Amino acid sequence: MPMIFKHFKQVLLPVDVRIHRNALAHLPKLVRRYGLRKVMVVTGPRTYEIAGRRVEQILSTGCGDCRFSLFIVKTASRGSAKKIEQEMRGDLGDYDAVIGVGGGKVLDVSKVVAYHSNALLISIPTNAAHDGIASPLASFKEKGMPISIKAASPISILADLEIIRKSPVRLLRSGYGDLISNMVEVKDWLLGVEKADEDYDEIVAGISTMPAMLLLKSADDLDFRNTDYLRLLVRGLILGGLAISIYGTSRPVSGSAHKFSHALDYLGYGKGTHGEQVGVGTIIMEYLHQHYYGEGDWELLKYSLEKVLAPTTGRELGLTRRQMLEALMYAKRIRPSRYTILEDQDPSKKDFEICLEKTGVCR
Repeated sequence: MPMIFKHFKQVLLPVDVRIHRNALAHLPKLVRRYGLRKVMVVTGPRTYEIAGRRVEQILSTGCGDCRFSLFIVKTASRGSAKKIEQEMRGDLGDYDAVIGVGGGKVLDVSKVVAYHSNALLISIPTNAAHDGIASPLASFKEKGMPISIKAASPISILADLEIIRKSPVRLLRSGYGDLISNMVEVKDWLLGVEKADEDYDEIVAGISTMPAMLLLKSADDLDFRNTDYLRLLVRGLILGGLAISIYGTSRPVSGSAHKFSHALDYLGYGKGTHGEQVGVGTIIMEYLHQHYYGEGDWELLKYSLEKVLAPTTGRELGLTRRQMLEALMYAKRIRPSRYTILEDQDPSKKDFEICLEKTGVCR
């Protein structure tokens, strides 16, 4: 092999991604394409009724002699993944693929199972709540604390818009919060490049931010009941996961806004989803970037979140002013090696109080 190739990295990316109505009908073609003989379908109790049953029917009637087993995940955890792995090893013959059918937690279990079983992964999301659809990471909570571990990248993604459109609208709003956070997270990354001599990839940064920029440009008309906007949202979340795969870490999509969300998780405050927490954190961190560097538009970010009826205040997340301030101060202690506006400016409690007042996040 020519010596030049040692300076490049191997990246695992999906070879077939479908984001359209009735995308699930493409499953038999994937089974034939990959020569699948035996698969494990991983889903949840509710998502089985939403899409898992249909996947069963497709595998039973439209996929030749492909055999499958079904596992219903009741609690998303590493323990659940281990149980499925043991079941797979207990059966005769190896499994060719894991088909994950569900929301983020079910897909996280599926990714871990595929990773440890050296099997292909086909991802069939039933909602668009965050960028875990395509990322090579899985997130769980253990003893109340969030953890993130390495997992498989999907070889194919079937994002059926008819299924996702019928998911709870709160989850779509959550996904939007996670997506637009990329605008501030890449600003944090650039600070790391300038102040901490980090590596940077302009293409990855563009993949991370472009979908959010397109949706922000349509802030006045945003409505995820509209298939075109829904497709942009799902595509953006998938691209966020691919940005992680390409770069090798979550740096392109995770910075100060995510630190705020993690702080809330660690402290056990509020009732928000991951994307809702990140969305509110994005308003705060965008304000700080705009205040200290004159870059950004926190009012536009907040307006777009309001337009889709996503939370923009601590009260909507079940947070008091004291809890918001405590979480912001705690966020400075989370993963300090990841350079963000929090490490760069080290805002004081007073700085955060002014920020909350100016943005109206605590009203």
